[in-house]
Amino acid sequence: SMRERFPAVILAALALILAAGQALAGPAVDPKAEAVLRAMVTNLQGVNAFSVTEASLVDRVFPNGQKVAFFHKTTVKAERPDKLRAEAAGDDVSGLWLVNGPNLTLYDARTKAYVALDVPPRLEQALGQALAKLRLVGPMVDFLADDPYKSIMDGVLEAVYVGPSEVGGKPCHHLAFRQLTRDFELWIDAGKTPWPLRLAVTDKTLHGDPRTLVEYADWKPVSGFSAKTFAWTPPKDATR
Repeated sequence: SMRERFPAVILAALALILAAGQALAGPAVDPKAEAVLRAMVTNLQGVNAFSVTEASLVDRVFPNGQKVAFFHKTTVKAERPDKLRAEAAGDDVSGLWLVNGPNLTLYDARTKAYVALDVPPRLEQALGQALAKLRLVGPMVDFLADDPYKSIMDGVLEAVYVGPSEVGGKPCHHLAFRQLTRDFELWIDAGKTPWPLRLAVTDKTLHGDPRTLVEYADWKPVSGFSAKTFAWTPPKDATR
């Protein structure tokens, strides 16, 4: 009956009002989580160029509601403010992302097709625009921002320090963050250099709450890369 449903509607509305109030009041951030995150951000901002390897597991929800995992490996080379090369291979991916100044190229080796876009002149904005246009998700974008702290904390309602953990035999700090549409977790190296070692993102807007899990290995800061690192000529049989 309407009367029975009525309190549930009011409770849902109250929950939304409380969530909105919490967002306005600023996020609830555990001081320990804040300190670890700030240390990671300071480290990232102090590195002009780096390479890293990503191993990722991406959940896809099939039309029948079944969740299926796809695995990928990506090698990344990035140089601030506007250069990135990411080569991915795996179950359903084989291709290249390339940002070089105002040019972004995305090549799919399976279909031999590529997209070339004009993008804004900084990595965060370039990737943000490309991901929006191509409806893709890029777990690396926050780390490449001019202000990674601001980018990571955008829309965060709550951040907590979960506890000590381990990734690939390395002791680390495990942090968890809550947003309205997604939750994410970061595992940050507890050694002398606080690199991000693992990232997990849960999408709460899709049936089955699919997750993306990324493990980062072999972070290597460098002074820079040669120009040819970010150059690419389409294969003769490629179509734009």
